[in-house]
Amino acid sequence: MFMKQSLILSLICIVLFSCNNQPESSSPETSNSAKKDTIAYPFTPKYSLNWQPGDEKNALLVLDCLKKYVAGDIKGCMSYMADSVEFIADRFHFIGSRDSLESFIAALRNASTSVSKNFDTWITTYYPETNETWVTLWYTEVMTDKKGKTDSIYYTDDVMLKNGKIGIYDEKQRQFPFRK
Repeated sequence: MFMKQSLILSLICIVLFSCNNQPESSSPETSNSAKKDTIAYPFTPKYSLNWQPGDEKNALLVLDCLKKYVAGDIKGCMSYMADSVEFIADRFHFIGSRDSLESFIAALRNASTSVSKNFDTWITTYYPETNETWVTLWYTEVMTDKKGKTDSIYYTDDVMLKNGKIGIYDEKQRQFPFRK
């Protein structure tokens, strides 16, 4: 009997001592403390890093605007712009009325007999601190001028929308190397 009781007591002790009541240490990938740590970046960004996915209807609005531009419908293209707009491009910075920008955009488009845009992708982001939605586009534009010369440029455009209109259009370009 004593042997049976000591065996049961031994099993209970083994079970109790084998249980680890301390929480398991988590790996760095799953630790919640990593989310609470403040990251010290070596540079300060101009814009907030606090963003979330934006409404894709804004991307559709920007893409529809560019579709009108490609088709040569400058009035239709400009209808997506706010009354007061900022347009930034290579060696060009405009702040003013949509009507004043329209003449520049029309001259730019009219210099080409054809224009096409081949998109890599786009993303819509929303910044709650400023209540701004931005659409960023990555694409190649191919244009043929009136003399028949075809050229292409790679663009990364950042487009800010407020109240369903384009307020800022910031265009950055990379020209491709000449081919022989």
